[in-house]
Amino acid sequence: MAQTALVVDDSEIARAFIMDILQRHEFELIMEAENGAQCVEIVRRNPPDVIFLDIEMPVMNGIEALRAIRRFHKHITIVMMTAVADTEVVKECKQHGTDYYILKDLPEDKIDQRIGQILGRVRGHSQVWPRSPYR
Repeated sequence: MAQTALVVDDSEIARAFIMDILQRHEFELIMEAENGAQCVEIVRRNPPDVIFLDIEMPVMNGIEALRAIRRFHKHITIVMMTAVADTEVVKECKQHGTDYYILKDLPEDKIDQRIGQILGRVRGHSQVWPRSPYR
């Protein structure tokens, strides 16, 4: 069964970075959006298995998109992938249903490793909030 992902970030470079990692992990369909509004529209039409969602974006930010998606999709794995390291923001994301939280400023190998761990859980249908959202 093909794995599908949606990468949402207003930075084309950030999207390309995450998409490259997903291709290495053998995702067959990778969609992209540059803001939360586009993300919600794509999810309504073609729900992916996993969403990598930035927080700070124009039009609709990642937390607004997260809340909107969770109103009509409870089972998509959502990974907040952001530079925002504020504990209150992490709590808010968790409260609204994100499954994981990865900081973009981690070294590339750590991000790749963390995404690999998450994808292993997605493929095994196990969604567990990590002990530390900053790993």
